[in-house]
Amino acid sequence: MTVPGADPERQHLEQDLEAADFEAGAGAGYWRLVRLEWPRLTVAVACGDGNELGLRITVDSYPALAPAGEPWDLLEDMSLPATRWPQGGASPAVFRLDWSPGNANAPYLACDRTAIRTHPGWAEGDPDRAWHPGRTITFYLSEVHRGLRGTVLPLPSASQ
Repeated sequence: MTVPGADPERQHLEQDLEAADFEAGAGAGYWRLVRLEWPRLTVAVACGDGNELGLRITVDSYPALAPAGEPWDLLEDMSLPATRWPQGGASPAVFRLDWSPGNANAPYLACDRTAIRTHPGWAEGDPDRAWHPGRTITFYLSEVHRGLRGTVLPLPSASQ
């Protein structure tokens, strides 16, 4: 439902956050909504070890532009240090220490805004995993969750 005067991009996102597929992923324990403070969405995505990776996702111009995520420390409300990024499984290909830190800590995925900007031909080369305006936040989170299966999330040490 359109609300007069409301930001249509935010309304679109809010509708997608209430959709059955988003709720199904949340119900299955794949992710959970932490907060929406427009234009940033914060979520927690399950890792293979049962811990959660926080993600702060910039969602301005949604869904015309792909979401732009980064690992996020949910307790400290700040960017998650690379030493605490997921390890094992497919995570080294998604959170690449040789690429992500120099690119706003973005996941190396064909559906992430930052990754798309640095790989202009990616959508054509991997259309099943690439972002387009017909995709939803659930698609993005599903791609992140796929990369986190079989991973371990290092817990903070006393010195961090």
